[in-house]
Amino acid sequence: MTTFRRSSLLLAFVLATSPAYGQSSRKRPSKKKPAATQPVKTTKAPPADDSDDDDSVEPRAFGTPEEEANTQVPPLVTSDAPTKAAPTQTSKVSATASATAVTAGGPLALFTVARMPAFEDAARKLEDDLIRQLKAGGGVELVDLSVVFPPAPPASLARADTLFEQGRSDYDNLDPESAEAKFLAAAEAYTQHPAELDTERLGKAYLFLGASRMLNGDSAGAMDAFRRAVVAEPTTTPDAALFGQDVMKSFDQARAEVKARPAGTLVVESKPAGANVTLRGRELGVTPLKGVEVPAGQHPVVVTLPGHSSFAQYTDVASSKSTEVKATLEPTPGLAAVRDAASHAATEQAFERNTPPPETLAIAERLDARYVVLAAVSRGEKGRMQAELQAWDVRTQARLRGVEISLAPGEKKLTPAAAADQVRAFVNGVTAPRSTESNTFSTIIKRPWFWAVVGGAAAVTAGAVFMATSQDKGRPFNPVSGGIGF
Repeated sequence: MTTFRRSSLLLAFVLATSPAYGQSSRKRPSKKKPAATQPVKTTKAPPADDSDDDDSVEPRAFGTPEEEANTQVPPLVTSDAPTKAAPTQTSKVSATASATAVTAGGPLALFTVARMPAFEDAARKLEDDLIRQLKAGGGVELVDLSVVFPPAPPASLARADTLFEQGRSDYDNLDPESAEAKFLAAAEAYTQHPAELDTERLGKAYLFLGASRMLNGDSAGAMDAFRRAVVAEPTTTPDAALFGQDVMKSFDQARAEVKARPAGTLVVESKPAGANVTLRGRELGVTPLKGVEVPAGQHPVVVTLPGHSSFAQYTDVASSKSTEVKATLEPTPGLAAVRDAASHAATEQAFERNTPPPETLAIAERLDARYVVLAAVSRGEKGRMQAELQAWDVRTQARLRGVEISLAPGEKKLTPAAAADQVRAFVNGVTAPRSTESNTFSTIIKRPWFWAVVGGAAAVTAGAVFMATSQDKGRPFNPVSGGIGF
């Protein structure tokens, strides 16, 4: 009896101190893991995994105590207090990410919001600056809004083409009066759609309009049409087989006059800024665009920005003068909904949450993004504009928080470039936040074997908790799509 009691006590001691108790019994020849201090008892041990490719059974997002001890790069953000974007630290982190050729594990969506209406322009400028810094530094995959929100289908030019062909028929049938009316209508129809305008077609329409006016005895009107043809498409040239010498001579004179005229300058502004500007299909740059020299005359100016309705205008550029074009670009309904969600996800209350706000999850789902970065512009203690930036990894729910950006002129430390470096380091895992929690249950639920044991009951419970904590006042979270009305 004494022997049996001793054997029972010995067996209980072995089970209580065994690190494999209730866990996978797989051997790990290459690494020695520290013994668990609090073994978890289960009724059934999970099946052993014979694969030797993966030495870890839990996500690596938060690291292990052993890995933390061997880590040389200090995290930029801790769970206790926010940090400031110091350029000295961030430049080293950026260099580390580049040297190891590590790239983000999914697309990143970035939006800035203004917590006060007076800061909207500053918020848009900061957003453009942050995106530009992330693109320049590389290592981050940004969501392409032009793919998510494609532009509207181009307008049809069929009516203009039909009018042009009718004018050709009247011109060939020696009916110059009817031909002039048809060519004039065709030119006006072409210019009504600057975004889809084919300058070669417009140049030919003005050429035939001038030729028709010459047949009607309107020499001055013919010269005006010929000059418009040259400006619309400089390569326009009358065919000697179709036109007489009078047309050929007058057209050459019009070309010489256009070439001799002093050029004008074009100034293009857009709200929001950062839009692409094209002139007769040639890219000129992004807004605000100033002092671009273009030939005097009428030109199709097109201003486009992904996720926004395009702006197109047939603009008359005066010789030796500056011509201004101001474009207001309205967001598409889809992008407007995303920006509205970003405004709710970037409030002070939302930034204090320990889990991603439902609007953040909705943005990630709508844009198919893994990372959602939000920056909120507000007024600081000294009355200066500043911004606070947070980034969520919606897959692991890891967070970068407390990144401060100063928008004061001449700022050298808390710059958008320094903040972009911190975001880049976060998404590439260089400065992944480390878990400082000692809660045993929090550690246990990350183990795959835990979910294998508890099965569907845990999944149902987790779903119920998520639904109970994912309600925002006046904006119910959609449990089916994960969205908020997109």
